[in-house]
Amino acid sequence: MKFSERTLTILKSFSTINKSIQMKEGNVLKTVTPEKTLVATATIPDQIPSQACVYDLSRFLSILGLYKDPEVEFHDKYFMITAGKQRTKYVYADISMIHAAPEKDITLPTADVEVDVSWEDLQSVIKAAGVLQFSEVAFVGQDGKIYLKAVDSSNDNSDDYGVEIGTTSDEFKIIIKTDNLKLLPQDYKVTLCAKGISEFKSDGVTYFVAIDTKSTYKKG
Repeated sequence: MKFSERTLTILKSFSTINKSIQMKEGNVLKTVTPEKTLVATATIPDQIPSQACVYDLSRFLSILGLYKDPEVEFHDKYFMITAGKQRTKYVYADISMIHAAPEKDITLPTADVEVDVSWEDLQSVIKAAGVLQFSEVAFVGQDGKIYLKAVDSSNDNSDDYGVEIGTTSDEFKIIIKTDNLKLLPQDYKVTLCAKGISEFKSDGVTYFVAIDTKSTYKKG
């Protein structure tokens, strides 16, 4: 098989979440941070023929980058990568060596807040958090508006940067670590559950992101 550009883009993005990956038969890729604070699922345009575990995904992608339009064959214990006279045998890792994504699909217990967030707004707030040297962003509901802000939850008197992204009748401050927002550059429908988890859903990809325990939510 040949990996499409979309699949390679997803694999590259997933390598920032977890250095390893378990590929399974079919057209779905999953990954999870070692701390299990972020789970990502993506539907790809390619069909994976059989299971394969890659210990160092960045290294695997770098090897593919040595080729022009490589063919990747899935064998019992290794990939065979070929193009013209070039060939690389790349041995699978044992599943015990990697942090594999959970088998069971995740569902949110409740959908307390739902809002559409553009990649432009999300990126601007994450960038602002870096400039302000903050490690968190927050979805904030106040005075009928929803804001996405770069925040320091340990200091109520700290600076913040935010953009208005929607309306609400509730009051909340849902805090997420920026380290857990390793997302593909797309617009997202965001669902927040006050019980500790959020969902970022976009075209062909879904991320489940942990919510900080300092978060608060009060229904209007």
